[in-house]
Amino acid sequence: MRMDWSGQTAFILAGGPSVLDLDLSPLKGRRVIAINSAYETWPRADVCFFADARWYIDVYPKQPKFLGQFATTSTGGPRDVLRFTKIDPANGIATKRDQLALSRTSVSGAANLARHWGAKAIVLLGVDGKLDGAKRHNHNAHYPWPLMNGCFDQHRNELAGLSSSLRAEGIRLMNCSPVNVIPGWDRATFDEALA
Repeated sequence: MRMDWSGQTAFILAGGPSVLDLDLSPLKGRRVIAINSAYETWPRADVCFFADARWYIDVYPKQPKFLGQFATTSTGGPRDVLRFTKIDPANGIATKRDQLALSRTSVSGAANLARHWGAKAIVLLGVDGKLDGAKRHNHNAHYPWPLMNGCFDQHRNELAGLSSSLRAEGIRLMNCSPVNVIPGWDRATFDEALA
């Protein structure tokens, strides 16, 4: 299944706590890909993307059910999931429609998906790159796995590495997290991204 988001802006809603400071109501009618349990924060997301079968097996059953479309590079998930092959992001974005480039963060796969569907701009929400005190997420799901040392640096480097191939295709890249700088992604407020 291929969605047509040609010329639209895709908002990728990750789990960072900075999203709690935003009024997300302007996302109504916009294209949104939620990462893992972030759909709890915006249940109207078009797509819930996950790359780790552990999330679908261990965490999702304890949450409210997602009513949109699932997409994944995992072998797990529901039967009607949009399934893609994961490739190494070291060479940039995947151009084959059945592949997504990602390694350490599902945000990369979601950005690649938005690219496949024709988005003209990709906006990151909640890609904070750090904890906010003890608060790990903007949703209520409990992830039973500890954070790996250096994971936020790995995420930032992966997204920075994909930026040049996305920009080469004319896609505008915006990061609305007030606490994380990602090379190759323009800093923007949520209001600026909505405009």
